[in-house]
Amino acid sequence: MTKVSSGADFLDLFLEGGYDTDIITTIYGPSGSGKTNLCLLAAVRMAESGKKVLFVDTEGGIAVERIKQLSSRHEDVLQRIMFLNPVTFEDQKAIFGGLKMLAVDDVGLIIVDSISMLYRLELSQAEEVYDVNSALGKQLAQLVEIARTKNIPVLITNQVYADFERKDKVKMVGGDLLKYGSKCLLEVQKFNSCRGLILRKHRSLPEGRELKFKIVGMGIEEVCG
Repeated sequence: MTKVSSGADFLDLFLEGGYDTDIITTIYGPSGSGKTNLCLLAAVRMAESGKKVLFVDTEGGIAVERIKQLSSRHEDVLQRIMFLNPVTFEDQKAIFGGLKMLAVDDVGLIIVDSISMLYRLELSQAEEVYDVNSALGKQLAQLVEIARTKNIPVLITNQVYADFERKDKVKMVGGDLLKYGSKCLLEVQKFNSCRGLILRKHRSLPEGRELKFKIVGMGIEEVCG
């Protein structure tokens, strides 16, 4: 099975090679937990290999300075990352509709950070929730098709909200749509001194395996114990 590097050796080991190429991998967790950093690491590693990256940034938070920290070849890296910046859910739908045309042979990775921000804004204003959920489902289907037919890994981040029935748990925004559309689910947890990563779903690896890491200048590093 072909895989691509996460950008961190210990995370590649955790995933037994890295991210699978023909599926959607969803990284979800609270704000500030490191989801975007994980995406940037994978994007930088892919760009350094000579491939291009399509990066859909719905939150307007991509810091060029962070990319400079992650790569000594940041000028070349930035040339190979195409940033797409929707500001409304309609923009997001239009961009997703055109991704298949952009996903040509020299594209090695597609990232959506995050899938849910504009969706949540649209839900808060919508008269018909079904239409918004249907649109999100179509967008996920478009990503699945690209991953499967073009063998391009799709990495998306997602926000969470509290599970009121189980106070120690969180739920993903988008619920079953994201859960079933993603073949790999990685939950990121935020602690005082580090971050936690839990493999919640995978088609070939045991679920529930965990590691701890911290965000550092050059990327991330594993925390033992």
